[in-house]
Amino acid sequence: MMKLAVIVAGAALFSVASLPFVSADQFDHEAKAKAKAASEQLASMTPEQRKLLNTTPVTSARYPSPPEPHFGSEKGSITFVDTDPGPTIGGTLLMKPAVDDSGKRLNEADAGISMYMIHWGLEVGKPGVADDAGAGDLGGDCMGFRDTGHVVMAPADGADEQMSWEIPQGTVVPTDAVYFVGHTLYGKIHNLGKCTQTPINNLVD
Repeated sequence: MMKLAVIVAGAALFSVASLPFVSADQFDHEAKAKAKAASEQLASMTPEQRKLLNTTPVTSARYPSPPEPHFGSEKGSITFVDTDPGPTIGGTLLMKPAVDDSGKRLNEADAGISMYMIHWGLEVGKPGVADDAGAGDLGGDCMGFRDTGHVVMAPADGADEQMSWEIPQGTVVPTDAVYFVGHTLYGKIHNLGKCTQTPINNLVD
């Protein structure tokens, strides 16, 4: 199981933890700055602005789909278990790599996949998560992507059968974020039609 570098962007929190066997130059300063800015913007929004963000679908004009065929991790292949007993979170985030239409593991280089990325995900549509299933952006299952800033990322060329990130203890979840949403990138194109997500279940003793 590969351990990967972590970029955590949360409300009032931005930290980078370098884990073994990952070189720092895989994550450039521009990506870190964008993640931090996106998170700070989310944290500073008014309730009205958050509602507008929540109810405005991501458009294909801004996030075009990669050329067909394109692939992502299988639905339900991402998990997170919070081990931080307080109002913040921390623990291990796991995600399996991309598969083809038959469920077989892909060769990322042959498929054109350059990166795996996980974002904070918001609710979709009405308040509460009950109506979120099947309401993903761009006709997929990428619920609540909404430009919320990425949490972690990893180059696809080093992906194992199970990718693993350590979310630091004490990580603040941005206001209204309820999911971790994982997807593939094709170059710089976010593959939002093929996503997997898991609820952020906060353990509080």
